[in-house]
Amino acid sequence: MAEKRKKKILIADDDFAFRVATLALLQDHGYSTGVAANGEEAMLKLAEQRFDLVLSDLVMPGTNGIQLLQRIKSTRPEIGVIILTGFASIGTAVEAMRMGARDYVTKPCGNDELLIKVQKALDEQQKEQELLALRSEVREMYTFGNIIGQNSKMRELYKLIEQVAGTDVPALILGETGTGKELVAKAIHYNSVRRDKPFVVINCSALSETLLESELFGHEKGAFTGADRQRIGKFEEAEGGTVFLDEIGDVPMHIQTKLLRVLQEKELQRVGGNEVLRVDNRVVAATNRDLPALMANGKFREDLFYRLNVFPLYLPPLRERLDDLPVLVDHLLKKHADLSPAGIKKLSSSVIPAMMNYSWKGNIRELENLVKRAIIKCTGDTITSVELPTGDQPPLAQEGVIAPEVDSSTPYKEYLSAIVTHAEKTYLLRMLRLNKGNVNQIARMMDIDRKTLYRKMTEYALDPQAFRA
Repeated sequence: MAEKRKKKILIADDDFAFRVATLALLQDHGYSTGVAANGEEAMLKLAEQRFDLVLSDLVMPGTNGIQLLQRIKSTRPEIGVIILTGFASIGTAVEAMRMGARDYVTKPCGNDELLIKVQKALDEQQKEQELLALRSEVREMYTFGNIIGQNSKMRELYKLIEQVAGTDVPALILGETGTGKELVAKAIHYNSVRRDKPFVVINCSALSETLLESELFGHEKGAFTGADRQRIGKFEEAEGGTVFLDEIGDVPMHIQTKLLRVLQEKELQRVGGNEVLRVDNRVVAATNRDLPALMANGKFREDLFYRLNVFPLYLPPLRERLDDLPVLVDHLLKKHADLSPAGIKKLSSSVIPAMMNYSWKGNIRELENLVKRAIIKCTGDTITSVELPTGDQPPLAQEGVIAPEVDSSTPYKEYLSAIVTHAEKTYLLRMLRLNKGNVNQIARMMDIDRKTLYRKMTEYALDPQAFRA
C-alpha cells in the first residue's frame, strides 16, 4: 500500500525566529513544510511546489498578507490560508476571512492553538474536496448520456431535458410506472445552476395525508399527537435546490392548495405554525396518472396543473421504444455484473425475439428485475434464457409470428438465419402496429430509408394499409 502523502504547509513570515520555531513545531507533528520570508517568495514557492495550506503573516514588506491571500485565491483557490496577526490588527484579519482566509491566529500564539487551527483548516479543506468530488461523480452519473436509449423519442427527450435544465421553471414528467421518471428529474437538477444544492425526493403516494403534509412543509412542536419537537419539511431541507414531487397526482386537494402557494409565492407555513417562511426551490413533479381526467373529476386543481405544466416531458414506455431493448440490456448487464461470480458478458441473440414480443407492462424496472434474475441464475458467461412471465401472452403471436423451431441437428447458419428473420419480422410488426402503418415515421424510428423499409415489408408480406385503422 502506498504511503499516505503528508500535508504540506508553507510558512510565510518575515520574522526569522518565528519561521524556524513554527517549522520545527509542524515537522514534529508530522507535517511537511516550506518557508518564505515575504509574499513574493511565497508565490514563487507555490508555483514550484504543491502545498495544502499557507500560514501568512499579515504585515510583511512588499506583498503583505492580504495581497498574498488575494493572489492565492485568484490563482490557487484550492489552497487554504491562515492569517497570522498581532492583536492590534484583528479587524484586518477578520476582513481577510471575509475574503477567503480559513482562520486567523494572533501572535504570539500558543503551540496548541496553532496546531488545532491548522488541523481544523486541513480537515475542512479535505471535506470540501471530497464533497466536490462526490458532486462531480453524481453529475456524471446523471448526465443525459446515462439515460439510456437511441430511439427517436428518447433523442427528442434529451433535447427537451437540456433545454429545461438551463432554466428555473417547473417541469412535469409524465410516464408510466417504471419508465425512469426520477432519473429524468435528477438529470434536470444535476445539469442546472442548482446542481450544488440539495435534490430532495418525496413520493406523494407513499404517505398518509397527515404525514405527507408534515413531510412537505414541516411542523411545529405540539402541532399534532406525537409531534414532540419542531421539524423542517422537504422544501426547507432543499433550500436553494430542487424538490422532486413523485406521483403528484395522488396529493390530496387541501395539500395541493399549499403547494400552489409555494409555487406562486415561494412561501409556506409549517403545520401548526403561524410564521410565514420564504423558500427558494425549483419544483419538478412526475405522475403516471391522467391529470386532465383528475381535473375533470374535481380531484386535481387546474391552477396547480398549469403551474406545474410549464414544461411537460413525456417519457415513453418500453413498448414504444423496443429498438432500445438491446442497448438497455447491455447497459443492465454491465450495471449488475457483480451479481455473477462467473462474469456475465452477453445475452444470447436467441433470447431477443421473445423479449421483443413481450408487452413490458412494468417498463424499464421490470426489464431490470428480469435481467438481474437471469444474471443470478446463469452458470456461464452468456445468458441463454430470460424468464418472461407466462401470464402475459405475447401479442404478436396472434398475428402469425411464430418462433422458429430448431433442433440440435440444425446447422448453425440456418439456425441463425431463422432467428434473425423471426426477430426482424417481429420488430416490423410491432413498429407497424405502434405507428398505425405510418411508413415515414417508422423509417425515422428505424433510421433507414423508405425504400429499404418497403423492401423489408414486401419480403415479409406486410401491408402497412392493414395497420391504419
